[in-house]
Amino acid sequence: MIWKGQKIEMTIGVNISHNASICIKEDNSVEYYEEDRFNKLKNWEPTQENFDYISFKKIKNFNDMFIFSSYGRLNNKDEKICEKICEKYNIKNFIFNPFMHHIYHACAVFHVSSFNTALCIVIDGGGARLPKKDTFQETDSIYYIDNFKVEAKYKSYSNGRYSTFWSNPNNKKKLVKLTKLVKENLSKEDLFDDFFVKENCLYRMTHSYNPGLLFNHLCSTINLLSNNGFHHEPGKAMGLSSYGNNYGMRDEDLAKQVQEATEKYTIDLIEKALTYNSTRNIILSGGYALNCVNNYKYTQYFKNINFFIDPCAHDGGTALGGAVWYDHYR
Repeated sequence: MIWKGQKIEMTIGVNISHNASICIKEDNSVEYYEEDRFNKLKNWEPTQENFDYISFKKIKNFNDMFIFSSYGRLNNKDEKICEKICEKYNIKNFIFNPFMHHIYHACAVFHVSSFNTALCIVIDGGGARLPKKDTFQETDSIYYIDNFKVEAKYKSYSNGRYSTFWSNPNNKKKLVKLTKLVKENLSKEDLFDDFFVKENCLYRMTHSYNPGLLFNHLCSTINLLSNNGFHHEPGKAMGLSSYGNNYGMRDEDLAKQVQEATEKYTIDLIEKALTYNSTRNIILSGGYALNCVNNYKYTQYFKNINFFIDPCAHDGGTALGGAVWYDHYR
């Protein structure tokens, strides 16, 4: 492969957000490493002060192509971290595009699936930000993907993390109201939503929550936090939901209600996806795709659909997605 007149042997994806990771890709050979397996710091992400990757010892040639990924932090933090890493390791060949987060999720899950065509649904707590409207982050995306192209069909951007919804997250009654809103979110879309079409993709601008944002809010409400309150622990909340009911106010009851609401939301989103293409293959990625209980329920609800769930659905997987995108779809 040639890049700016230089032969490139390998493509190296580097996720510089939480769940920091690297992927070393040469043709069909892939090596994937999560940094917290090396430094023993769960969910570790680099900062401008601490950006040393122990896993970089696995990289043989820093003259190869580097693709950096992140979920889109404010104030150009990602760009500054990328610059510091490139300066330290003398990396000359690199791409950092802050608008590719969900595309990298989609490329990663499609690459490890056995499908030749699929509709990919990405759901998380927030990815790339809209230019000039940086409080809006992509939360839901639908792509059609095959061996030759990735086509965006639907993208929802929410500013729920920065809206009045997020104020006073410890209020349990407020969480219950938000949960009911999410349950009806796609079937009764917010009157204040804005829609526009660009390059055959429907864009939605909303102030409402999606499953990823709702689980983050739940974690703040019932104090399921780690790293001094910096990281939410939605996986623990998903597990806690098995012990609750859908009418009480205990922590496990709230988790149960959130679990059921997000299940309904995602079923609506899958039904929406199936209107865009005749393929019966659905692949799921993004942090919410780690919800194993609801993933099973989708397979029971859609009996004639072939599902594949990203085994590395969290942001660490975008290191693989970035490398795959560069090699196959750029």
